[in-house]
Amino acid sequence: MNSKAKHAAGGEMVDTLVSEALKQGVWAGLFVSLYVYQLQEGRRQQNESRGREDKLTAFLSEMSKQFESLARQYERLSDDVQEIKNEIRNHKNS
Repeated sequence: MNSKAKHAAGGEMVDTLVSEALKQGVWAGLFVSLYVYQLQEGRRQQNESRGREDKLTAFLSEMSKQFESLARQYERLSDDVQEIKNEIRNHKNS
């Protein structure tokens, strides 16, 4: 069943629920309507949150890669500085 068919079937079910609830009174109809709205809104927010979490996870992964690259560059720079210091000390002692 495709997404549109699921939505249409879900819409029919909601209409049936609301119709049946209205037979029990206006307050029952309002309750069911609000309940269905809350379910749909919760699902929408959950999907938005999932998308936001995926973006943040990708961002953190990229930042981690960049940090690792910077750490390697720092190590190479530190090694180069140490080598220069050793050469200067050797040159002074000569």
